[in-house]
Amino acid sequence: MDPENTPSVDGITPSPSEEESAPDPLKKEKKEGSESSARFALVTIVGIPYAMYFAWSFFLLAVLPDGSGKWDFLIAYEKLIAMSCGMALALAALFAVLRIGKASGASDNVRYGGFARIVMFVLPGIAMSIFAPYWISQEPPLPLVIVAPPLGNEFVAPLSISYSAEEAAAILKRRGISTKNFKWDLSGDGKIDQETVTPESTAYYDRQGGYNVSVTLELGDGTTRTIAKRVVIPQAVFSYKPFVPVIDEPIVFSVAHLLPDEREYEVREVQWDFNDDGIPDESSNDLEATHTFLRTGPQRVVVTMFNTNQTQQQFYRVLDIQKPLPNPFPVSIETIPAFLESPPPFQVVFKLVTDEPLQDIKWDFDDGSPEETGDRVGHTFRSRKVYQVKAKARNENGQISKAVKLVKIVEKLVIPDLTFEGSHQVDSNEIIAEAPVAISLTPKTIMPLVDFWWEAPNASQVTSTDTTLKAIFREEGVYTLVLLGKDAEGRVMRMPIKLNVKPKTQFVTFALKPAQGIAPLTVQFDASESFIPGETINGFIWEFGLEQGAQTFGDGHASHTFDIPGEYIVSLTVRTESGRSETAAKTVVVRAPFLDACFTKSRSVGLVAPAGVRFFWECSTGRPKSVVWSFGDGSESDSDPDTGPQDRFTDHVFEKPGVYSVQLTIENATGSKSTTTQIITVD
Repeated sequence: MDPENTPSVDGITPSPSEEESAPDPLKKEKKEGSESSARFALVTIVGIPYAMYFAWSFFLLAVLPDGSGKWDFLIAYEKLIAMSCGMALALAALFAVLRIGKASGASDNVRYGGFARIVMFVLPGIAMSIFAPYWISQEPPLPLVIVAPPLGNEFVAPLSISYSAEEAAAILKRRGISTKNFKWDLSGDGKIDQETVTPESTAYYDRQGGYNVSVTLELGDGTTRTIAKRVVIPQAVFSYKPFVPVIDEPIVFSVAHLLPDEREYEVREVQWDFNDDGIPDESSNDLEATHTFLRTGPQRVVVTMFNTNQTQQQFYRVLDIQKPLPNPFPVSIETIPAFLESPPPFQVVFKLVTDEPLQDIKWDFDDGSPEETGDRVGHTFRSRKVYQVKAKARNENGQISKAVKLVKIVEKLVIPDLTFEGSHQVDSNEIIAEAPVAISLTPKTIMPLVDFWWEAPNASQVTSTDTTLKAIFREEGVYTLVLLGKDAEGRVMRMPIKLNVKPKTQFVTFALKPAQGIAPLTVQFDASESFIPGETINGFIWEFGLEQGAQTFGDGHASHTFDIPGEYIVSLTVRTESGRSETAAKTVVVRAPFLDACFTKSRSVGLVAPAGVRFFWECSTGRPKSVVWSFGDGSESDSDPDTGPQDRFTDHVFEKPGVYSVQLTIENATGSKSTTTQIITVD
């Protein structure tokens, strides 16, 4: 503009610079409004999705890793979204940095401030895009769960606790990792207590305290996972078994586990109150007691222990007495002797009685000895304890019935002044008489509170066994009378008395050797001492049981093999030239052979397919007639049962990886079978 032609205002002519630099208020307002709208649009277009991405990422971090697998499908979406968001933020940051760098009119402070705002905006998003996919892809925590007793129950020792790692194995399986086996440390001592191929295990705790239980999962990829759980048992009281007490069945109680390993005192007396009336039902110095409840429902049991150091301890526990589950078919146990209390050692013969045809019978004597099979078994108890002898009978349909007998081994009762009054003189625990004989004996002692009773097996007639024995023996032979005594402290005396009944005038008898044994049993019979006064014997007729038929011999010697277990009445009939005959009979007891399948293997670890393993079965017992192997891969083989111990083995090659159940089944001549199984893992 030409200054000379510039109009004046109020006589003042503006200079050219002042006129050109003067701001236009309307233009400034429009510019600020445009910048505000741009910023709002930027926040709306960029900020809201950015905030939604953070909200989405925080949600995933809250629910993942997920042990249940419910949200695992979101992991793939998050990885895709995170990668896209991270790339978008990186490109936006690069664009902003380049634009700031091209702004030539901006000062350094403005540039640095722009760079700082870009970093503050972009960096959290990029960090979230890296951290969130990494974290939610991690392996979830593997749980070790207590499945029994139920949650909420108070832990009172002794008790059994069942653990399960099934959920942990399922989590790993969903991630494509298989579990081969489980190694359990159930006491927290760092030693493996049990190794299983199933994810469950049960531990028995008889003392209070804290236990660091752990299980190590050996996985198919060669790695392992260890899960730990802290179990606290705050208190311990007396134990009882069975763990599910039922009416009309004896329950064994014990306080033995409550005593310290290094005892500073002894237990003087133990008082048991089974009906919570404040009056002891049983008192003794034994650490075990037996009681049978006659009604269902909760029953409070109290025990008080009086120690020699003048201290006492009292414990109580409430038992839930239940109705027993009915057996699918009736079974019972008969014993010889019938009274099952005695000082050690104590020999008992058990016989299972049932009308049901059976596949097998297994006996558990509750003393750590191996199980035995057969319907008639014998066992010797050597330690003071109350034993629960259990029999499990399986019928031809596979149903199982159970029966229980208690054997109580107690302290021996000694009666120094014991004498007898009655019909016969007892000399060195022996009575000699002639058939037929009537016995009447009464024990006498000045010792107070002693109860006496008798056992008189094989007597022809018994009219009394309570304190005074009254019995008749009509046949000659050697019998055993047993005097039983028990005092108020629970000590027991078992005194055998030999009764030697001499033969009648005519003497027909025979010796048998052996009189009992395991099938097949060959018995030699000798009747050479038989005679009939005034008569000449001209024939002997032997009968070896009802199903065996009869055989006639010209002399008094015979031999017979009994192949089937059972009791056989062998009779001998002696005939004279005048036609007179006399008969004598004796019983042969043939027991079923103890058959127990057992095998070991040449190796059990480091097996890689194809893997050859040698299986040895020389530890099996009994007389098998067949030996059958099943290797779990569809193949079977037989072994020769007549080979020597050094040749009792078989070889097998596992061609493919897997977990195989190897089974050995042996069968004897009587049809009894025994089976055992072991697991082979081939990588």
